[in-house]
Amino acid sequence: MRQSKILIIFYILWLFLNHVGLSQSVKSVVPDSGRQSSSFGITVNGSGTEWSLSTYFQIYFDSVGVIAYNVTIVNDSTLTATVNIAPKAAVGWRQIICADQFQNYYYKDSALRVILWLPATPALILPPNNSQNQLQNPVFLWDSNGYATYFKLQVAEDSNFISIIIDTNVTNPPVQIPPNILQLGAKYYWRVRATNSVGVSEWSEIWNFRVRTVGIKKVGDIIPEQYKLYQNFPNPFNPFTNIKILVPKEGFLKIAIYDLTGKVIETLYDGIIQSGTYILHWYAPQISGGVYFCKMFAPNYSQSIKLVLLK
Repeated sequence: MRQSKILIIFYILWLFLNHVGLSQSVKSVVPDSGRQSSSFGITVNGSGTEWSLSTYFQIYFDSVGVIAYNVTIVNDSTLTATVNIAPKAAVGWRQIICADQFQNYYYKDSALRVILWLPATPALILPPNNSQNQLQNPVFLWDSNGYATYFKLQVAEDSNFISIIIDTNVTNPPVQIPPNILQLGAKYYWRVRATNSVGVSEWSEIWNFRVRTVGIKKVGDIIPEQYKLYQNFPNPFNPFTNIKILVPKEGFLKIAIYDLTGKVIETLYDGIIQSGTYILHWYAPQISGGVYFCKMFAPNYSQSIKLVLLK
């Protein structure tokens, strides 16, 4: 009895210590190709007779976006698994790596070829969804793979894209649209789709953003001699008005709108500004009608004007 136990122990040790010396390699993967955005079963064939010595296997591919799961040991020389190829996986031949419980690794170069398919649906990044106070010429950015030939960007006034403001093809993001196309205070919707030699992706999610209610534009190249805040025009106004300012030197500047109680209703500018002549555009559709004051603050300077908003 004791001799039988010793023999069993020696046999287990022999298996553990000597399986690394057995001849085994990956001979083929069937099927040996698959397209992006697909999942399918594969059979991995080995050239030796030792795979059933392990209780489990893991399979890897030398590519981000190609994964294998549900690995099953069929017999000494056969494994099966399910492969998933992501929409953004790199096309071309991939190396396969099979790893057993004993930390042995079996390789085969050019084992599985990833085939180009429809481009991945773009994932929107900028402007953020439901964002406020965006510039009139915002930067549009999205994420997609490098196999798209071009992208179609659409910006509309409605979520059904009936009133389309921008409909253009671009090669690569990011894209900054020209100023003065989008209106101050307006809400816009945007989406993107990708095209390659195979076809066209689905449209991305629809995101929206709102343009800020204040715009500022530098006019002319003459450097003013002094600070000045001009009377807004038109005045009275509803709901849009312009305010001209002079800035003789670079430095801090703050311009804000106050109500009759001295409460700040909206800050039109607060920060460092270069010298020059500027036009501030204020769009106030959400502000109640009444009398307001616009105050301008700079180093050793302050001035105010009275504005009348009619509703």
